[in-house]
Amino acid sequence: MKRSEQSPGRFSCDDRGVSEVIAFVLVFGIILSSVALLSMTGFQAMEDYQENEQLQNAERAMDALAENYNDVLQHSAIEERYAELSLREGTVSTGSSGTEVTVSINGESIHDNSASNFYDPNTDSVSLGEFAYTTGSDTVAYDGGAVVRESEFGSAVVRQPHLTCNDDRAIISLVAIDADERSIQSSDGLGFTMSVENRTTEVYDEDIDNVSVSAGSSPAQTAWEDHILDRGNWDEGECTADEVLVTVVEVSIEY
Repeated sequence: MKRSEQSPGRFSCDDRGVSEVIAFVLVFGIILSSVALLSMTGFQAMEDYQENEQLQNAERAMDALAENYNDVLQHSAIEERYAELSLREGTVSTGSSGTEVTVSINGESIHDNSASNFYDPNTDSVSLGEFAYTTGSDTVAYDGGAVVRESEFGSAVVRQPHLTCNDDRAIISLVAIDADERSIQSSDGLGFTMSVENRTTEVYDEDIDNVSVSAGSSPAQTAWEDHILDRGNWDEGECTADEVLVTVVEVSIEY
Protein backbone atom coordinates (compact mmCIF):
# COMPACT_ATOMS: atom_id res chain seq x y z
CA MET A 1 0.00 0.00 0.00
CA LYS A 2 1.43 3.23 -1.01
CA ARG A 3 1.77 5.95 1.72
CA SER A 4 -0.08 9.10 0.82
CA GLU A 5 2.01 12.19 0.53
CA GLN A 6 1.26 15.29 2.64
CA SER A 7 0.21 18.47 0.99
CA PRO A 8 3.24 20.69 0.38
CA GLY A 9 1.37 23.75 1.65
CA ARG A 10 0.50 22.36 5.07
CA PHE A 11 3.67 23.30 6.88
CA SER A 12 3.72 26.69 5.20
CA CYS A 13 0.35 27.53 6.75
CA ASP A 14 1.57 26.40 10.17
CA ASP A 15 4.72 28.50 9.82
CA ARG A 16 2.69 31.55 8.90
CA GLY A 17 0.50 31.14 12.01
CA VAL A 18 3.52 30.85 14.28
CA SER A 19 5.07 33.90 12.69
CA GLU A 20 1.92 35.92 13.29
CA VAL A 21 1.90 34.92 16.98
CA ILE A 22 5.56 35.84 17.37
CA ALA A 23 4.98 39.18 15.64
CA PHE A 24 2.01 39.91 17.90
CA VAL A 25 4.05 39.09 21.02
CA LEU A 26 6.93 41.25 19.85
CA VAL A 27 4.70 44.22 18.98
CA PHE A 28 2.79 43.87 22.24
CA GLY A 29 6.05 43.73 24.18
CA ILE A 30 7.39 46.81 22.40
CA ILE A 31 4.19 48.68 23.18
CA LEU A 32 4.31 47.70 26.86
CA SER A 33 8.00 48.62 27.11
CA SER A 34 7.36 51.99 25.44
CA VAL A 35 4.46 52.75 27.76
CA ALA A 36 6.54 51.79 30.80
CA LEU A 37 9.50 53.87 29.62
CA LEU A 38 7.36 56.90 28.83
CA SER A 39 5.60 56.58 32.17
CA MET A 40 8.89 56.51 34.07
CA THR A 41 10.51 59.38 32.19
CA GLY A 42 7.27 61.34 32.05
CA PHE A 43 6.62 61.09 35.76
CA GLN A 44 10.26 61.95 36.52
CA ALA A 45 10.07 65.00 34.24
CA MET A 46 6.82 66.08 35.88
CA GLU A 47 8.33 65.59 39.33
CA ASP A 48 11.45 67.58 38.41
CA TYR A 49 9.30 70.36 36.95
CA GLN A 50 7.14 70.43 40.06
CA GLU A 51 10.17 70.62 42.38
CA ASN A 52 11.75 73.38 40.29
CA GLU A 53 8.49 75.34 40.19
CA GLN A 54 8.10 74.92 43.95
CA LEU A 55 11.63 76.22 44.52
CA GLN A 56 11.06 79.22 42.25
CA ASN A 57 7.84 79.99 44.12
CA ALA A 58 9.78 79.75 47.38
CA GLU A 59 12.37 82.20 46.06
CA ARG A 60 9.70 84.71 45.06
CA ALA A 61 7.89 84.29 48.37
CA MET A 62 11.07 84.69 50.42
CA ASP A 63 12.09 87.70 48.33
CA ALA A 64 8.72 89.34 49.03
CA LEU A 65 9.07 88.46 52.71
CA ALA A 66 12.57 90.01 52.80
CA GLU A 67 11.33 93.22 51.20
CA ASN A 68 8.71 93.44 53.94
CA TYR A 69 11.08 92.53 56.78
CA ASN A 70 13.83 94.88 55.60
CA ASP A 71 11.60 97.83 56.42
CA VAL A 72 13.01 97.56 59.96
CA LEU A 73 16.40 98.54 58.52
CA GLN A 74 15.14 101.56 56.60
CA HIS A 75 12.64 102.93 59.09
CA SER A 76 13.55 103.13 62.77
CA ALA A 77 9.91 103.66 63.75
CA ILE A 78 8.90 100.22 62.50
CA GLU A 79 8.98 97.68 65.30
CA GLU A 80 7.09 94.77 63.78
CA ARG A 81 6.45 93.11 60.45
CA TYR A 82 4.20 90.20 59.43
CA ALA A 83 4.56 87.94 56.39
CA GLU A 84 3.26 84.60 55.16
CA LEU A 85 4.85 81.65 53.35
CA SER A 86 3.09 78.81 51.56
CA LEU A 87 5.10 75.80 52.72
CA ARG A 88 3.79 73.20 50.20
CA GLU A 89 5.28 70.28 52.13
CA GLY A 90 8.49 72.24 52.63
CA THR A 91 10.12 72.90 56.01
CA VAL A 92 10.78 76.23 57.71
CA SER A 93 13.50 76.34 60.35
CA THR A 94 14.58 79.14 62.67
CA GLY A 95 17.41 79.56 65.14
CA SER A 96 20.06 81.89 66.54
CA SER A 97 22.97 80.31 64.69
CA GLY A 98 23.76 81.12 61.08
CA THR A 99 26.19 83.14 59.01
CA GLU A 100 28.87 84.84 61.10
CA VAL A 101 29.67 88.30 59.72
CA THR A 102 32.67 90.31 60.86
CA VAL A 103 32.94 94.06 60.26
CA SER A 104 36.47 95.41 60.55
CA ILE A 105 37.84 98.96 60.33
CA ASN A 106 41.52 99.36 59.52
CA GLY A 107 41.84 95.61 60.03
CA GLU A 108 40.31 95.51 63.54
CA SER A 109 36.87 94.15 64.40
CA ILE A 110 34.44 96.76 65.70
CA HIS A 111 32.77 94.38 68.17
CA ASP A 112 34.67 95.78 71.19
CA ASN A 113 33.14 99.20 70.66
CA SER A 114 29.63 97.97 69.90
CA ALA A 115 26.65 97.89 72.22
CA SER A 116 25.06 95.07 70.23
CA ASN A 117 24.58 91.87 72.17
CA PHE A 118 24.96 89.91 68.96
CA TYR A 119 28.68 90.57 68.65
CA ASP A 120 30.56 87.52 69.89
CA PRO A 121 33.86 88.49 71.57
CA ASN A 122 35.20 85.00 70.91
CA THR A 123 34.76 85.18 67.14
CA ASP A 124 34.77 88.96 66.60
CA SER A 125 31.59 88.58 64.59
CA VAL A 126 27.83 88.98 64.62
CA SER A 127 25.55 86.01 64.11
CA LEU A 128 22.78 86.66 61.59
CA GLY A 129 20.63 83.82 62.89
CA GLU A 130 18.55 81.46 60.80
CA PHE A 131 15.28 81.72 58.91
CA ALA A 132 15.23 79.17 56.09
CA TYR A 133 12.81 77.30 53.86
CA THR A 134 13.91 73.84 52.70
CA THR A 135 12.41 71.62 50.03
CA GLY A 136 14.27 68.51 48.97
CA SER A 137 17.99 69.31 48.92
CA ASP A 138 17.47 73.04 48.26
CA THR A 139 17.23 75.84 50.80
CA VAL A 140 16.14 79.45 50.44
CA ALA A 141 17.22 81.53 53.43
CA TYR A 142 16.70 85.05 54.72
CA ASP A 143 20.24 85.94 55.74
CA GLY A 144 20.90 89.28 57.40
CA GLY A 145 18.62 91.11 54.96
CA ALA A 146 19.75 89.11 51.94
CA VAL A 147 17.97 86.13 50.37
CA VAL A 148 20.32 83.26 49.56
CA ARG A 149 19.60 80.03 47.70
CA GLU A 150 21.69 77.02 48.62
CA SER A 151 21.80 73.59 46.98
CA GLU A 152 24.15 70.67 46.38
CA PHE A 153 25.29 72.42 43.20
CA GLY A 154 26.26 75.72 44.87
CA SER A 155 24.63 78.92 46.05
CA ALA A 156 23.22 82.11 44.58
CA VAL A 157 21.88 85.41 45.85
CA VAL A 158 18.24 86.22 45.17
CA ARG A 159 18.32 89.56 47.05
CA GLN A 160 21.38 91.56 48.03
CA PRO A 161 21.79 92.80 51.64
CA HIS A 162 22.10 96.47 52.54
CA LEU A 163 25.83 96.98 51.97
CA THR A 164 26.90 100.11 50.10
CA CYS A 165 30.27 101.69 49.40
CA ASN A 166 30.33 105.04 47.62
CA ASP A 167 31.56 108.62 47.96
CA ASP A 168 34.06 107.63 50.67
CA ARG A 169 31.21 106.36 52.86
CA ALA A 170 30.32 102.77 53.70
CA ILE A 171 26.88 101.76 54.97
CA ILE A 172 26.41 98.32 56.49
CA SER A 173 22.92 97.34 57.66
CA LEU A 174 22.21 93.85 58.96
CA VAL A 175 19.26 91.99 60.49
CA ALA A 176 20.25 89.52 63.22
CA ILE A 177 17.65 86.90 64.16
CA ASP A 178 17.30 85.59 67.69
CA ALA A 179 14.80 82.72 67.57
CA ASP A 180 14.26 79.36 69.18
CA GLU A 181 15.73 76.35 67.40
CA ARG A 182 12.67 74.83 65.79
CA SER A 183 11.27 73.69 62.47
CA ILE A 184 7.86 72.99 61.00
CA GLN A 185 6.66 71.19 57.89
CA SER A 186 3.25 71.80 56.40
CA SER A 187 1.28 71.85 53.18
CA ASP A 188 -0.52 75.06 54.17
CA GLY A 189 0.50 78.68 54.48
CA LEU A 190 2.04 79.93 57.69
CA GLY A 191 2.39 83.42 59.12
CA PHE A 192 5.60 84.78 60.65
CA THR A 193 5.88 87.87 62.84
CA MET A 194 9.21 89.67 63.08
CA SER A 195 9.60 91.92 66.14
CA VAL A 196 12.47 94.31 66.80
CA GLU A 197 14.29 93.56 70.07
CA ASN A 198 17.19 95.98 69.81
CA ARG A 199 18.58 98.45 67.31
CA THR A 200 22.20 99.59 67.25
CA THR A 201 23.49 102.33 64.95
CA GLU A 202 27.08 103.47 65.12
CA VAL A 203 29.10 105.96 63.08
CA TYR A 204 32.85 105.67 62.69
CA ASP A 205 34.55 108.73 61.18
CA GLU A 206 37.95 109.10 62.81
CA ASP A 207 41.23 107.90 61.30
CA ILE A 208 39.53 105.50 58.90
CA ASP A 209 41.29 104.14 55.84
CA ASN A 210 39.12 101.20 54.93
CA VAL A 211 36.33 98.93 56.12
CA SER A 212 35.92 95.24 55.37
CA VAL A 213 33.15 92.69 55.75
CA SER A 214 33.79 88.94 55.89
CA ALA A 215 31.57 85.90 56.32
CA GLY A 216 32.54 82.95 58.49
CA SER A 217 31.90 79.29 57.86
CA SER A 218 28.24 78.61 57.09
CA PRO A 219 26.13 77.11 54.29
CA ALA A 220 25.80 80.61 52.83
CA GLN A 221 29.49 81.48 53.03
CA THR A 222 30.10 80.88 49.32
CA ALA A 223 27.17 83.10 48.39
CA TRP A 224 28.49 85.91 50.58
CA GLU A 225 32.05 85.64 49.32
CA ASP A 226 31.30 85.15 45.62
CA HIS A 227 28.11 87.16 45.12
CA ILE A 228 27.73 89.67 47.96
CA LEU A 229 31.18 90.82 49.09
CA ASP A 230 32.53 91.19 45.58
CA ARG A 231 30.10 93.58 43.93
CA GLY A 232 29.74 97.31 43.28
CA ASN A 233 32.58 99.24 44.87
CA TRP A 234 33.37 96.41 47.28
CA ASP A 235 36.55 94.57 46.41
CA GLU A 236 36.40 91.13 48.01
CA GLY A 237 34.53 92.64 50.93
CA GLU A 238 36.75 95.71 51.31
CA CYS A 239 35.78 99.35 50.84
CA THR A 240 37.92 102.49 50.97
CA ALA A 241 35.97 104.96 53.09
CA ASP A 242 36.41 107.88 55.44
CA GLU A 243 33.15 107.24 57.27
CA VAL A 244 31.36 104.02 58.20
CA LEU A 245 27.74 103.65 59.32
CA VAL A 246 26.89 100.28 60.86
CA THR A 247 23.34 99.33 61.82
CA VAL A 248 22.39 96.02 63.41
CA VAL A 249 18.72 95.34 64.06
CA GLU A 250 18.17 92.40 66.38
CA VAL A 251 14.82 90.70 65.90
CA SER A 252 12.79 87.73 67.04
CA ILE A 253 10.50 85.64 64.83
CA GLU A 254 7.31 83.99 66.05
CA TYR A 255 4.96 81.61 64.26
